[in-house]
Amino acid sequence: MTVPRCASAWLLLFSFSAAEMLAQEWTEAQVIEKFLDQSPYTREARARVDSVRADAAGRVLLPNPTAIATREGAGYAAFFQLEQQLPISGRRGFLKQAGAAAVGVTEAQAAMTLWTLRSDVRLGFYRLLAAQLRENALADGMHDIDEVIRVLRAREKEGEGSRYDRLRAEREMAEYRSQLALAHSDTVQARAALSAFLPPGTAVDRAVGVLDTLAALPAIDLLVQRALSHRSEYIAEQRQIDRFRLEQRAAERLKIPEPMAIAGIKRGDVAPGRTETSSAVGITIPLPIFNKGQTEVARWRAEQEGATARRDTLERRIRAEVTGAAEALRVRKSAVEQYRTEVNQTGVDLNRIVRVAYQEGEVGILELLDSYRITRQALLRLVDLEALAKESQIDLDRAVGEEVLP
Repeated sequence: MTVPRCASAWLLLFSFSAAEMLAQEWTEAQVIEKFLDQSPYTREARARVDSVRADAAGRVLLPNPTAIATREGAGYAAFFQLEQQLPISGRRGFLKQAGAAAVGVTEAQAAMTLWTLRSDVRLGFYRLLAAQLRENALADGMHDIDEVIRVLRAREKEGEGSRYDRLRAEREMAEYRSQLALAHSDTVQARAALSAFLPPGTAVDRAVGVLDTLAALPAIDLLVQRALSHRSEYIAEQRQIDRFRLEQRAAERLKIPEPMAIAGIKRGDVAPGRTETSSAVGITIPLPIFNKGQTEVARWRAEQEGATARRDTLERRIRAEVTGAAEALRVRKSAVEQYRTEVNQTGVDLNRIVRVAYQEGEVGILELLDSYRITRQALLRLVDLEALAKESQIDLDRAVGEEVLP
């Protein structure tokens, strides 16, 4: 390897190492906490709930009283009275319960949005972690190849080595450099994708964690029951059914008239030159002849039927999602364990055997570099398999509606 190329390789390695030493380390828990505490998504969800809560409270307010003042000119007569509707039908009680159910629906929908985004944040975090592990594997491989080149250059100077061996090793180092640069670009992209979920100015320089998955999967039936208890959209549909049922009962009370009470004073002439003031009371009763709330009852009954159908459809979809996610995790987890068992020990033995054989002259530089290349590919493939298994676990958590702890 020429001096400029050697210097550039070490500069590349040093820059990556220095960046890692100065980088601020973030764990999964820290990233999620930052997202939930300061994310605009969280503020928007809270504002949506507050809006629905205020609207529900406004529906059960008593109607404002009416003040009326009149004066008649044909003979002196003046009236001042107050009118107030009397809520005797019990409709406000059902509207209040329906409002609470509507708030619960919005809270569940907001929780669903945040849970989906939280899962996306976790995916972004572990994709960054996997990109870092690939980068580290390539950097370690460059160190091994650089050690080989150093030995070959020393041998060549002493007349014991082949120039071809050195050039071939330097060619392999160039491949490592290009792959390391691509891996670093993947890390930068993964870091940018994760930062999009966090407040401006938040820099996730380095993710810290492992790509481990569940030690053992719970039974499918248990996971489905947990999903039906925790999936926010399923809970929202259940609360929506309760809300529509209460709205229907409130609409049925429209056939019960709510009278208007009238109270005030009247001042008028009772005889020539004689004026008196006395109290005045009255009551107005609307007659529910044409509108008995029948259209409102029909509307809320239809809404309730639609929500029930959506809940049943969602239950089927949840069962399918949980089953599929659990099976995908099982397959990928098995692939990771099998590959790790088959490759780890053989890779160590292969490198040791080929290194000794090369030192004794039994194999050439191509066999030695091929051994290093196979080891590097095995490490990268293992990281890919572990990353896919971790993504499957996050998909299972998303399908269940909570983290499936080991």
